Amino acid sequence: MRFLEKFLLFVLVLLLAAAGACGMAFCFLPPQGVAYWVQNSLAVLYASRWLVLAASGALLLLAVLVLFGVVCRGSGAKKEDSHAAKVVKVGAEGSNVQISTQAVDCIIQQQKLQFPDVTNLESMILGHQDGTEIILKVTANAAANMQELSANLQNAVKQQLESMVGLQVTAVKVIIADVVSEAAPTA
Repeated sequence: MRFLEKFLLFVLVLLLAAAGACGMAFCFLPPQGVAYWVQNSLAVLYASRWLVLAASGALLLLAVLVLFGVVCRGSGAKKEDSHAAKVVKVGAEGSNVQISTQAVDCIIQQQKLQFPDVTNLESMILGHQDGTEIILKVTANAAANMQELSANLQNAVKQQLESMVGLQVTAVKVIIADVVSEAAPTA
């Protein structure tokens, strides 16, 4: 569970515990005491209607958030990737060696150091039966030659993964996601 869901569930449990404790306390009061507390509570609630309205709205919102955050979590939430999607196969046909996509991404991020025109580099690693496909989302310098940068980055990533890890790379696709210009030097 995420932090917000845990926090909302904690608040809901506290509210239910407080309501239960108040109910138990009322059971041990004499009938005149219960009537007195109920009458005074209703008078206080009626006198501060706007505060009660705000608190009731907050409780309703809390209930809706808990409902959609905890109860309906499975239907709309992003499902976790399976274990098989977090690793890719390394080596020849009969090999049982695998490498995590996180490790492959780390190797790809090292390539960013070789290309000063690349300001940001995100990768998606897709394992297929015949090899691995790498998709690179690049933010590049506006002064760079995009075709040359893309071709060089494709070759460098493919060679690095094949030589360092033995990963069979079927394709390296480069998507220029954004182009940024260098900041002009200030005098």
